[in-house]
Amino acid sequence: MVLGDTNEAEDIAQDAYLHGFRAWDRFDGRDVRAWLYTIALRLAFNQLRRRRRWLAIAPRVQPAPWSDQSDPDLWRALQKLDAQVRAALLMNVLDGYTQYEIAQMFGVAEGTVSSWLSRARTVLRADLAPPG
Repeated sequence: MVLGDTNEAEDIAQDAYLHGFRAWDRFDGRDVRAWLYTIALRLAFNQLRRRRRWLAIAPRVQPAPWSDQSDPDLWRALQKLDAQVRAALLMNVLDGYTQYEIAQMFGVAEGTVSSWLSRARTVLRADLAPPG
């Protein structure tokens, strides 16, 4: 989860569909799912930037941390990852996007996505390894 807040994520999803509807005439016709996902990711990253700016102005206001009770250790480890890296990992593992597709959505080289995924898996392995 990019934003770490279910309600915010639902708002972003609704905004993504609205943006997609308004920009339908600019859609190239290739993969509507990837196109909407890209819109949602950009909106989510913009929201993260706004949140950071707000927290810089009012540092005492802290959003409640999001967690999923099904595996709190996993979600705690995921929260340690950079938002883009976490999003790329979840898109690859949960949604089945290829590295090429993720690279296209983020506007980066495929090797960058490969590097992100490798680092993310290394961090998760280290954080989730049994003690000893």
